[in-house]
Amino acid sequence: MDPKLLFCLPEGDALFNPLNTMFVQMASILVFSQFFYLFLKPCGQAGPVAQILAGIVLSLLTIIQKVHDFFLQKDSASYYIFFSFLLRTGFMFLIGLEIDLDFMKRNLKNSIVITLGSLVTCGIIWLPVLWFLVHFLQIKHDFLTLYLAFLVTLSNTASPVVIRSIIDWKLHTSEIGRLAISCGLFIEITNIFIYTVVISYISGTMIGDIFAYAFATGVIILINRFLASWLPKRNPKEKYLSQAETLAFFILLLIIALSIESSNINSTIFVFFIGLMFPREGKTYRTLIQRLSYPIHEFVLPVYFGYIGFRFSLNSLTKRHYLVLGMTVALSMIGKLLGVLCACSFLKIPKKHWLFLSTILSVKGHMGLVLLDSNLKYKKWFTPVIYDMFVAVLVITTLLSGVISSILLKTQEKSFSHQKTSLEFHDTRDELRVLTCVYGVRQARGLISLVSAINGASSSPFTPYLMHLIPLPKKRKSELLYHELDEDGVNSSGGDDEFGTNEGLEINDSIDSFTKDRKIMIRQVKLVAQMENMHEEICNGTEDLRVSIVFLPFHKHQRIDGKTTNDGEVFRDMNRKVLKQAQCSIGIFVDRNITGFHQLHGSDSVQHVAALFFGGPDDREALSLCHWLTNNSQIHLTIIQFISDDSKIDKLVGDAVTKENNEVFMEIVGKDQTEDETDRSFLEGFYNRFVTTGQIGFIEKRVSNGLQTLTILRDIGEMYSLFVVGKNRADCPMTSGMNDWEECPELGTVGDFLASSSMDVNASVLVVQRHRHSFDSFVDE
Repeated sequence: MDPKLLFCLPEGDALFNPLNTMFVQMASILVFSQFFYLFLKPCGQAGPVAQILAGIVLSLLTIIQKVHDFFLQKDSASYYIFFSFLLRTGFMFLIGLEIDLDFMKRNLKNSIVITLGSLVTCGIIWLPVLWFLVHFLQIKHDFLTLYLAFLVTLSNTASPVVIRSIIDWKLHTSEIGRLAISCGLFIEITNIFIYTVVISYISGTMIGDIFAYAFATGVIILINRFLASWLPKRNPKEKYLSQAETLAFFILLLIIALSIESSNINSTIFVFFIGLMFPREGKTYRTLIQRLSYPIHEFVLPVYFGYIGFRFSLNSLTKRHYLVLGMTVALSMIGKLLGVLCACSFLKIPKKHWLFLSTILSVKGHMGLVLLDSNLKYKKWFTPVIYDMFVAVLVITTLLSGVISSILLKTQEKSFSHQKTSLEFHDTRDELRVLTCVYGVRQARGLISLVSAINGASSSPFTPYLMHLIPLPKKRKSELLYHELDEDGVNSSGGDDEFGTNEGLEINDSIDSFTKDRKIMIRQVKLVAQMENMHEEICNGTEDLRVSIVFLPFHKHQRIDGKTTNDGEVFRDMNRKVLKQAQCSIGIFVDRNITGFHQLHGSDSVQHVAALFFGGPDDREALSLCHWLTNNSQIHLTIIQFISDDSKIDKLVGDAVTKENNEVFMEIVGKDQTEDETDRSFLEGFYNRFVTTGQIGFIEKRVSNGLQTLTILRDIGEMYSLFVVGKNRADCPMTSGMNDWEECPELGTVGDFLASSSMDVNASVLVVQRHRHSFDSFVDE
């Protein structure tokens, strides 16, 4: 082979090959964007703003003739177009894979209404503006395509910019963040569809191709579903698919995308739907997410956003065009603002989110540039002046929208913070987000069973996360060379099981079994950290994932002979630190997998669960968790209330008036109420809602001291497979004297007794502690 071709050397009189300069340009964008991001991140700016600025700076540097000759060579455009297509194909497929389908289904109406509101208002505003532009720019032909180009380009929302910004602001797990992502995708797909249909009608030749490629896309989706289930069976002992097997999916993706683009049709919608319809469970899905997420989010998207800014140029514009440019930017944002505000008002979305939603949906630059470059033979009005004006409007609007959105987040930080940090005030109709932390498959099986029980047959939204905690050793036990490690950086000889490779494979199998039986996707998170810092990472994870409760494994486990073994004091210390610092409720799960709570999914067994109620915020939180257990047909729940003999109340529950739905839980809070009155109101509401209807059982136990409580707990220890109890308040007469032999204070007095190996209790135990600041914040509201 010719060395010039092999090393991409320049040909003829050219100083550099366009391919070389393109890679240098990508590297420059990454460097500049990282530099800007270091300064803009403390101000709350998202990554796309810094990356577009980097592209603008690189574009301004082309004023220097040598820089211009280097970056803007004769044949460079064809390279940029092709690599832009590759980048766009990759990240649109990943967006389809990562999108929250359950949320999109629940909020389908909201997304459609906001999309229609945005398009209608922008369409109405641009009708009179079209007359002005036609006369100002002296356009004499193709008014329909001009109006279409302006409408689609300037009413569009760049979904990759929205997604990347929402992730940088850590709103991707919030309701408003996911709604913004869904609306951005709907608006972009709708605009592409409208544009394609109109251009197809004008050309008269594309309609048949569109149907043919839609059919071909459906075939690819079916092939992917077959491969996704068949390929993992070839190597069941491998954690991920091989590189060659992963490549097979991209070959299919590129074949269909290249075929569509060759017919002058945009392939974005087709690629997105291939990712959207990809199976969401199993080894194949994990492999694609693991191998695509980092390179696309950290390299592909920054380069793509930088390329948007690189195309910014005002060279062909004169002073008379700047007024039109400013007017276009203003009308674009006003049209989006009015459309989104009207839609939000109709949908009764909280007013505190209206302005943010309208500004973040004003970002441009993705499909606007793609559609602007396509079908030029049908755009007889297309000139360098109009092109530069289009690009300038897209870039300026995106920068303004990003800056305004970040300012809104800064000024209204409390409005966008996570509010549902406990379960007592959590409406059961709202989404429940839980995080389970495990070290290995032993803890995973028990906690997955708990997750299965909590979800039950409830129709309310449920999003479980599983965080695989992998303690990072301070020093390697064996010094191995690079070629002696497998692809995960693990000792392939099996000497050291670092980074949880084998455990991870078994955890994946347990999750796949659960997903297959329950049809619920458990989202996996991998956390590798030093044990002394593990609690900080968990607490940060609970805030980022916006969970209401996190479940931690107990530091002891049950052996085959029924006795317990201590896994290490470092795990116990970690639990204690999380209990002190976590910004949500915490549950410590004492799993007796042999004699206690067993897996529910995939079986018909009925588990008997007891919720112990002594009073106090932690017991109310534990009973609130039982809300989600009541809908599970495989759970028989019984509330056991312990009442002190010194109590002046003859009967705590049973006489209250039945209240509907969840209203009672919103009425029990008052600054003038004592703790006992709050407990009474809470328990009455629970009794009227569930006990009177026969859904759960209820037992009252009167005791005078801790010794009587111990006797009762021993008597019922064999009757239930799971006890749910709060950590409890101090100085309770019903538990007096029980802490004389206390082993684990972090479990509370009752929880410590039930978890003790010296007591005759064989049931699993879930000890719940409510978020300490959630009650005060709720009262303040």
